[in-house]
Amino acid sequence: MSLRRCRAHFPRARHTIRALTPSLRTYATESTTESAQAPLQESSPPRWSQTPAGMKAPMQLDFAKSFKNKIWKVNNDPAKLDNMYNRLLGPGGSKMLPEELKWLAVTHKSFDQGRRGFNDKLALMGRLTLVMEATKEIVSKPPLRGSRQADEFDRAPFEHEQLAPVDNLSVEGPKDVVGKEKLYALASDVGVLAVLRWKPRLPENLKSSGVEVVVNGAVLAILGAITLQHGSVVASRVVRERIFARLAKID
Repeated sequence: MSLRRCRAHFPRARHTIRALTPSLRTYATESTTESAQAPLQESSPPRWSQTPAGMKAPMQLDFAKSFKNKIWKVNNDPAKLDNMYNRLLGPGGSKMLPEELKWLAVTHKSFDQGRRGFNDKLALMGRLTLVMEATKEIVSKPPLRGSRQADEFDRAPFEHEQLAPVDNLSVEGPKDVVGKEKLYALASDVGVLAVLRWKPRLPENLKSSGVEVVVNGAVLAILGAITLQHGSVVASRVVRERIFARLAKID
């Protein structure tokens, strides 16, 4: 009698095992693959040091009109990169970011066809941080001359001593505080160009290749990386103490 009851459950158990078999096989395969690849990942070199094998084409399709335009050497020395970060961010600045992020911040999309990552998104975050701090710097000053204009309809606006500096933005903008020329001068002073990873269009004419834009993008990317890594409070202090203070000396 008990045997008949067990036989009634056999088809249902067989159906359950068949349904779970593919999932069990996938789980076993993934577990075996991960355990086999774990030691390989630990010993593999970092991404910044070489092109990922999966992103290499079987044959080269990069052709240049002049062979001289293909010759360009970039920095591969971590000590030289750390030296630049220390000059830009102060003592210990090279320890503010992890190794991979430090290299990514100074890598332009023209380097290695962008296969090792590039700093466009970090530069966007850094630009927003820099504009915010420049705006705060402007509105923290006393009312500037010419910021208040008479109303043509003789209307009397609401006035408050804390709102008066807001009108400074009508005569001075973030570009006046930290324009691209000033930022490029600061970057050149700390040696960003020496560690920048990019491929200029004309190696013999960097200005025509847009070196100013690329170098400024690297500085903005560093600020963006600090914002994401440490938060807005630390990034604000870095901008005020290491960027604005040095730009005032350059002026």
